[in-house]
Amino acid sequence: MANDKNVKTGAAAGLIGMVIGAAAGAAAVALSDKKNRAKVQRAADRLQKEGKSKIEELKKLAEKYLRETEDEVEKEKKQAQKRLQKPVES
Repeated sequence: MANDKNVKTGAAAGLIGMVIGAAAGAAAVALSDKKNRAKVQRAADRLQKEGKSKIEELKKLAEKYLRETEDEVEKEKKQAQKRLQKPVES
């Protein structure tokens, strides 16, 4: 039973290794051409710019929500202090 499992695991590992090797070989062939390398570089540069842009956009949104939250907390704090200052009526 355990030996059967080891055989299946070994076969799966071999298959995964073969797939990774084939993908690496295909990538090497594709990148061996100067035009393809330039296309890949342009695509990588574009993705990097888009990623930086999205990060900046998210940062601005986070800062906006933080300010709004801080303002709301301050407003609630002032209201709570006013309620505490009122005399208790019996």
